[in-house]
Amino acid sequence: MAAHLVAAAHLVSLARARLRRGSYREALLAAALAAASAALLRVIVPFGIDGAAHAYQTLRFLRSGFSFWDNYWYDGRYSLVDYSLLYYPIAGLIGRFATVALTLAASGFLFARLVSRRFGAASRWPSRLFAAAAAGCIWVSGEYPFALGMALGLAALTLARHRRLPLATLAALATLLASPLAFLLLLMAFAGIALGAGSASRVARLLLRRVDLIVGLGLCGVVAAAMQFDFPVTGAFHFSFWALFQVLAMGVIALLTSIGLRGVGVIRSLFVAMAIAAIAAYLVPSPLGGNATRLVDYVGAPLIWILAARQRAERRAPRALVAAVCALVLGGQLAPTLVSAGLALDPRAESPRFWRGAIAFLHAHSSTAFRVEALDTAGHWEAYYLPAAGIPIVRGWFRQDDFPHDALLYGSSLQGSAYRAWLRENAVDYVLLPHDALDYSSISEARLLQAGRSGLRTVYRDRFTTIFALADPMPLLRAPTGRSARLISVGHASLTLSVSGAGRYPLAVNYTPYWQLRPRSVGCISPMPNGFSAIVASHAGTFTVRFEPTLDLLLPGAAPACG
Repeated sequence: MAAHLVAAAHLVSLARARLRRGSYREALLAAALAAASAALLRVIVPFGIDGAAHAYQTLRFLRSGFSFWDNYWYDGRYSLVDYSLLYYPIAGLIGRFATVALTLAASGFLFARLVSRRFGAASRWPSRLFAAAAAGCIWVSGEYPFALGMALGLAALTLARHRRLPLATLAALATLLASPLAFLLLLMAFAGIALGAGSASRVARLLLRRVDLIVGLGLCGVVAAAMQFDFPVTGAFHFSFWALFQVLAMGVIALLTSIGLRGVGVIRSLFVAMAIAAIAAYLVPSPLGGNATRLVDYVGAPLIWILAARQRAERRAPRALVAAVCALVLGGQLAPTLVSAGLALDPRAESPRFWRGAIAFLHAHSSTAFRVEALDTAGHWEAYYLPAAGIPIVRGWFRQDDFPHDALLYGSSLQGSAYRAWLRENAVDYVLLPHDALDYSSISEARLLQAGRSGLRTVYRDRFTTIFALADPMPLLRAPTGRSARLISVGHASLTLSVSGAGRYPLAVNYTPYWQLRPRSVGCISPMPNGFSAIVASHAGTFTVRFEPTLDLLLPGAAPACG
């Protein structure tokens, strides 16, 4: 009898070892598939939709290090700290493609390991789907920092599963620093996994066993809250009804596909958590907005494929029905990427030659006293080439900044008088219209300019761009009655200016409590009702304004008062 038990135990051990080896091979295959998919797509789509913006942010890091302010986008805005503190240094060190390929390979490997350990053979094709689809979505969309955050988030989930809880907390912190959005989705995933443990008593026992992880995630949440408090993202990101419908439809399909299956409570709970988060983000405007769908965009179809494979293997579901469900969810997940791919395939504005003539004209005719309004191309290349050439622009790429800052441009009918007032408020002297596919936010503006109803006159044209001049533009620095002022230079995180005497000088640059006037004796900086800044000078002189977020200013209520 004992011999039989030993033999049985040996067979079980061999089976488990074989399963682990097979799981490891599948994970390596998924990693290779993700990297190969990215390499292939790089040939077809050299840059994703957001690739130009990330190239500019990487360039900013290489030139200035961790500088958390940029005067060259959106009348001045926080940078790096509100999007990614890890991606841009890594991309600057090893290159964009190497960073993306490695993170996608890591994500493919970790996802395959996670699902294969829980769902076995049913996860084989879903793991491969995740690897290839994630590579396609990431590369075409240009969501490169999120890819790094996703890989680190999967590492945190893997470490938590192996009960390496302190390391899981560190991986969660790294996820936050790579992508705050990925960190929010990681918390959503942890919540879904906890709820999928079963009954309330089992969930409570699970939470008690993972109390150190919960504390660690709570501390990460405190860090995230402090970053939002000190460097706030105030705008809301749009969320279309059809994006919400996609999440809810995928959730319904997942719940229906899971009927009669055991051991899939985690998948059900994940879809419930994703649906609740999406509904909340849809109803309450916030910087999260439509990004609440991101988790479904990457894991929705693979998880439903696991359920479909289980239905086919265990309940003999009709092959045609399983195939139809798999095709439906795959199409729903990939549809946004396919639409984006159509925009990313036109490389005209990607070329430096496209912008060369316009940049030369602006260098010759514009001055440090003004900004340039460049209509947004589908690939956002104006947000790279113009600031990289030392030309501040009114817009940029970050939607959360764009919606409150440039809401006028999103209307279906843009009037010339309102448009000119907006240009003057933002200290614009020239408007640049690229002859390329435009972002939807620039369509009304382009129609107004092309119809000749803007009140601006054409001053430059070549095969790539047209430039219009605004009559009587308002400069960045404005003087009160009886005084004069001059803006000498505009850096990415500093300005140099001179004033003729004591007074309050409006400055069309967004206010931040971290502006420091040097020398201190000349005055201070206060916020304006429209969100811009004002120089309150005590006497005439030449001085500098620098962005310096010192530790004392980061504390609540530490912003200096200025009369």
